[in-house]
Amino acid sequence: MLPKTNRTMKKIPFLLALLFAGAGIFAQNNEVVFRFKHQVSGDPLVLNNTVFSLPDGRKALLTRAEFYISEIELNLANGSKLPLAGNFMLVNANTPNREYNTGATPAGSLTGLTLHLGVDAAHNHLDPSSWPTDHPLAHQNPSMHWGWVSGYRFMAIEGLVDLNNDGAPEAIFQYHNLDDSLYRMVELTGAGTAENGRLLVELTLDYTRLFDKLDMSGNLTQHGSAPPNAAMMNNAATKNFIVLDQVSAAPDVTLQSDRVAATPNPTLAGTTIRYNLNAADRVSMILTNPAGQIVRRHDNLPREGTLYLETASLPAGVYRYVFYSKGSVLAQKQLVVVSGG
Repeated sequence: MLPKTNRTMKKIPFLLALLFAGAGIFAQNNEVVFRFKHQVSGDPLVLNNTVFSLPDGRKALLTRAEFYISEIELNLANGSKLPLAGNFMLVNANTPNREYNTGATPAGSLTGLTLHLGVDAAHNHLDPSSWPTDHPLAHQNPSMHWGWVSGYRFMAIEGLVDLNNDGAPEAIFQYHNLDDSLYRMVELTGAGTAENGRLLVELTLDYTRLFDKLDMSGNLTQHGSAPPNAAMMNNAATKNFIVLDQVSAAPDVTLQSDRVAATPNPTLAGTTIRYNLNAADRVSMILTNPAGQIVRRHDNLPREGTLYLETASLPAGVYRYVFYSKGSVLAQKQLVVVSGG
């Protein structure tokens, strides 16, 4: 029998092999992050601001646009599906630059994904108070919960539509779609590979497509699971309301972000942003607060220049300034606003 010391020495290479093998397994995990581009007919959607044409030709404006996504599965290159268990998203056009981190998975390459619009029946009738306050299924303001019997509003779309044909939307409409029968599955295709431990899934939403073949001159208040509500949910699932743009680490955005800078940063009263972007057209810039809401907006900017942002009236916090063109993000960085106190 070998002495104890020799037996221990012989175990060391084996233990090291296990250690490195384990490290290799964990190194393959990637953070899967979802980001949504909110649009109407290819133009960026800004709630309470963007006027667009419905499929019937009427002009409309959205004041609220939010919906639930649940039961997400990643379609892997080997033909299998990887569920993102326990993940729910409340997608809201009022927070257009929010990123949804669904956690680390061993997914390295994708051929698409499967998602569901609404809340699955197993969770749809639970008490919102049972969830942590920051969970998508907790109580929201405005509310996304209709009651224990009916469950959650799967989709809440509100706005104004032009009924007198003067080009200015004036009549209020509301579509609150709810009920287990309106739960819809969406299959999306798109290939890509994770980079640097991050798998960014970018989806474009075209809200115009929700209104395909809907009569927007009749009853404009639709709460429940009536045929107009079902028609909107069917449109959401089958009319390319959601399109998978790319599955990547967005290296172009990372590269372009190095071409923008704010001075000073952190700032108290204001900052000057210098930028030099590779874009085919003029660009826009928005500043969003820590909740993802737009607090500053500048459109029709040249591709290169300087821009001054006043920040004295903003609460202290970490903000994000984002440049985009034709609905695509070009660059983004953080801006820290400090308090004068």
